[in-house]
Amino acid sequence: MLLYRINRLRAVGGGMVLRYCEGQFGITRREWVMLALLHDSGPISSSDLAGRADLDKSATSKAVTTLLDKGLVERTTRPGDRRYSLLTLSDKGRELHARVLPVVEGITRRILAGLSRDEVAVLDDMLARMQSEAEALWAEAADLPRADRRHGGTRGAG
Repeated sequence: MLLYRINRLRAVGGGMVLRYCEGQFGITRREWVMLALLHDSGPISSSDLAGRADLDKSATSKAVTTLLDKGLVERTTRPGDRRYSLLTLSDKGRELHARVLPVVEGITRRILAGLSRDEVAVLDDMLARMQSEAEALWAEAADLPRADRRHGGTRGAG
């Protein structure tokens, strides 16, 4: 039941972040993740951003296009090679990040309010180790069968 409980925690906390992002700030949760990653990374390519966000290139491209249209992100190309570009937060993007971050941090603080600082540190360490193990397990499971949903396949057995 651990994965279920972690998923519920993410759903409730993430749902609150989603409501604030969409209702108060006019961005999606995915756009918020991109803004936060761009803030933390500095100039970055779209493919590197996709990797850090754990998204496919298509979903990343769509989110980046929306952020560019909203004026929250800027794209600069390398002189002599227009195929290579870097993304950075615009002034408007930095301002929005500065407004959203305290809200997200407040939700996190509230969720962690029942834990001491030491417990939070231990939890953070345990989650990092669990994530590392889960990623190793996922890499080992690359050959697991997949449902072919495009051609009528389902998740259930036969």
